[in-house]
Amino acid sequence: MRLQTLTFDELVGRGVNRNFARILVTPESYHTDLDILVGRMDWDYVVPDDVTDVVPLWDTNADAFVRWKRKGVTEYVWLIHDDPDWILVAKSEQGIMAKLWQNWIEFQDSDDDDARRFAEAIGFHHHVDGLRILATDYDAFPTWIVDLPDAAG
Repeated sequence: MRLQTLTFDELVGRGVNRNFARILVTPESYHTDLDILVGRMDWDYVVPDDVTDVVPLWDTNADAFVRWKRKGVTEYVWLIHDDPDWILVAKSEQGIMAKLWQNWIEFQDSDDDDARRFAEAIGFHHHVDGLRILATDYDAFPTWIVDLPDAAG
């Protein structure tokens, strides 16, 4: 399936948080280097037959982060270009935001204030817990974001 970057209006129309959508569409509006991690998508990916409602979110080196429904359940997944396998990243928008937030703060070697600012920019509510987990049990972070709820707290 060919996946292409959606516009801001298309993302918001598909239910993506407005702050998150703005960063995904114009990453340079936050920082000139963010487009290194949040790229434009225009590639073919293997999408399982039982998947519906595919929403491309962002591309990194021809690998895509997307939201889809599979067997009636919303999932946020990582698709690798030229590979039929996919990786479940999260079950909520806050979870997929956590992945982008982690990628950015590690890329920038951010301090806590920078991490908070980026969290606020994308609408990620769990950055305090995220910083604690990354500092105390880094390997637990991917598991934590899979089931991260959308509600703050």
